[in-house]
Amino acid sequence: MKNKIVCIGREFGSGGHEIAVKLGRRLGIRVYEKDLLRLACSFGELSEQAMAGADEKATNPLLFRTIHEGNHHVTRGLPTSEALFLLQSHEIRRIARQESCIFVGRCADYVLREAEDAALLRVFITAPLPRRVERKMEQEKLSPDRARRLVKKMDRQRKKYYESYAHRTWGAPENYDLCIDTSLTPVDAAVELMAERYRNIG
Repeated sequence: MKNKIVCIGREFGSGGHEIAVKLGRRLGIRVYEKDLLRLACSFGELSEQAMAGADEKATNPLLFRTIHEGNHHVTRGLPTSEALFLLQSHEIRRIARQESCIFVGRCADYVLREAEDAALLRVFITAPLPRRVERKMEQEKLSPDRARRLVKKMDRQRKKYYESYAHRTWGAPENYDLCIDTSLTPVDAAVELMAERYRNIG
């Protein structure tokens, strides 16, 4: 029997993290997000602190650091972000073989595209820019201008990361099974919708 895997892509400030956490509780399955950095660094015997700046970031062709540490799982000489992507991809595939779960970001939908032992639900969470700016103003106590700059910066970063490694358009509806606008579908309703779809996959 295949494990059921939810892969969540999200615009910054759209509520993707909150939805993932609530969906994990609703379904009784684990959510993997920032802990994929820890798992990848453990697998490669690398410093989590040293690698943290490369998490969910594409390589800057004009300014990047190559990697020369770690064990035999690490390809020496690669840019840090590329080495981390490979290690995280290994961990994503390993986890998907072992359990049903939720992955947030990290190109998990692309990494698992050919996985024969996993049934995927690929979801993209979006919302209009003003709504996302407002959300970040409330969450992080930012001014409107700072919140807007942060949202746009993180969106650019996630878009570049996804398109660099997945070679697909970030957020394009044809790449997902379900696209949810949290300005139209509140978080709790989104969780219920995804839970229903989850039960029917595989």
